[in-house]
Parts: sequence; structure tokens; C-alpha cells
Amino acid sequence: MELRLLQEREAEQIYHTYMERDFPPSELKPFSSVQGLLRRGLYEPLALYEDGALAAYAWQTVLPDTPGALLDYFAVLPDRRGGGVGTRALQALAAYYAPRKQTLIIECEHPAFAPDPAVAKRRVGFYLRAGARATAMESLLFGVRYQIYALPCGGAESDADIRADLETLYRVMVPEPYYRGNVIFFGG
Repeated sequence: MELRLLQEREAEQIYHTYMERDFPPSELKPFSSVQGLLRRGLYEPLALYEDGALAAYAWQTVLPDTPGALLDYFAVLPDRRGGGVGTRALQALAAYYAPRKQTLIIECEHPAFAPDPAVAKRRVGFYLRAGARATAMESLLFGVRYQIYALPCGGAESDADIRADLETLYRVMVPEPYYRGNVIFFGG
């Protein structure tokens, strides 16, 4: 699997072509927010190719001083699902970040609060089968409840370290006054 870091214009094309289709509006930040993070060097939108064709995309928030990176958006193209592309993509991401990050932090919609609990449970199962571990953490982000998972890259972080990473990452991604009351962490 080939990973390619996207330039801003390429990222915008994937955002409008795929992400607006693949994610509910409540989970999709405006592209202007993505642009701001990109221009500050804090966001890494990656496209994953197999056999020369786009197979998946994974967009991460990455800060220089945090050992964890946040998997902000991840999707396999619909015609590529069910054939192991997602697992290979996550393995490629872990290898890509291993030289500079210990953990890829994954937020997965909590099945008990999801509009479609069966889909949320399948998503959780996918991440666990791909090598992620469940943490003792959950979050409530702009009204959406998530469980937190950790995919080891270059090491292993404790739940407390992952929580500290998440708090730092979200403080950068979500400015005040939006952070207060909209970004809440439990456990860890």
C-alpha cells in the first residue's frame, strides 16, 4: 500500500468528493478548519493507494510534541470494503507513524449512543481486529459520544498519556470558546 501526503488542493478534492458522502455532517468539520490546521503544519491528510488507485484515506492531527497522533477521519472507498483494505491501511499508517509517534489514537462512535448501534459495533470490531486496543476512555465531542482506542505505532502509551495527548490535540483543534462544554473526556 502506498501512502501519499496530500497538498491542500488535493485534500479539498477528497473532502468534497468522498468525505461529504462518507461522514455525517455532525462529524465533519468544515474544510476551512482543516485548511487552518494544514497551514499551521498540524494536520496530515493521507491518501492510500493500492494497485495505483485510491483505496482509502486517513487524516490525522499531529503535533510535534505529543507522542500520539489522532486519526481524525478514516474511510475505505465503498468498492474496496470487505477485502482487507482497511486492515492493510491501518497497518500502513502504524508503520508510517512508527518513527515519530507511539500511538495512533482512534475515536469510534459509542455503540450505545450511535444512531445505528450495529454499524458502530462493527466499526469497533474492525479496529480491534486490526490491532487497536480499547482504552478506559470515552469522550463527548460536540454532542457525539465516542470510545477511545489506541493503535500502537512506535511504542505503547498508557491511558493517562493518551488522555493528555487528546486534551492537547483538541485544545489546538478547537479554539475557545468552542472547546468549553463541547469537548469532554471521561476516564483514563
